[in-house]
Amino acid sequence: MYSIQQLAKLAGTTQRTLRYYDAIGLLVPLRDDNGYRRYAKHDVDRLQTVLFYRSLDFSLDAIKHLLEADSFDRAQTLEHQVTALREKAAYFDMLADTAETTLTSLKGGIPMKEKELFNGLSFDELKAHEAKHETEVQDRWGDSEAYHTSFERANQRSKDDWETLSQEQMNLVKPLVDLFRADVPIEDERVQAVVKTNHQFIHTNFYDCSLDMFSGLGHMYVMDERFTMFYDKYATGLAVYYNDAIQHYCIKNS
Repeated sequence: MYSIQQLAKLAGTTQRTLRYYDAIGLLVPLRDDNGYRRYAKHDVDRLQTVLFYRSLDFSLDAIKHLLEADSFDRAQTLEHQVTALREKAAYFDMLADTAETTLTSLKGGIPMKEKELFNGLSFDELKAHEAKHETEVQDRWGDSEAYHTSFERANQRSKDDWETLSQEQMNLVKPLVDLFRADVPIEDERVQAVVKTNHQFIHTNFYDCSLDMFSGLGHMYVMDERFTMFYDKYATGLAVYYNDAIQHYCIKNS
């Protein structure tokens, strides 16, 4: 067991931070007979998970929702965090190289090529980085045939087609937001009807989405910060709620 002073020193954080995490229910330790906080091994593990998420710019509210989700799995979470942290490190290494090259050029009076000024900063490179990540996601959660089907359909669509699909997707999210805000249980037939409609939308417009793949997508909504942010911009905790609803749907229909 650790005291608050010992854990703060071990984790390189402050006692004030740990007290705040306790106050908001993010990291609640046991109390001894004198009322002092005592942190067990599972508290230490939870703090590590919290700090990893903080390093990936997750809000404390979003982290709390993720950790309290029925679908939370520490091993899966760590796998995703390793990938996300390595990608973030690689991206910032590229930016640091550009900054260092710029500094060397400035001090030495050697002009840089205009294109070199924006290594890692251009829209095309950001999109390429995102596309690489999307491919890895498809490789992990989907079979190759489904991925190629999605790729072929994507190439056949115009800008107007994508705008229409985007609007349709937003329209599908709205009823889910209303149900979430009304605290409707994920097992409720209204929630499950929305999940079914979303499943059919993916199946019709992107690829043959099996229940296993749909379950994988649900996990991705809470394991990948970009997907979490997409849903949580409508309501904090929506990504976790949607994932839990998807998992229930997949189990029920398997």
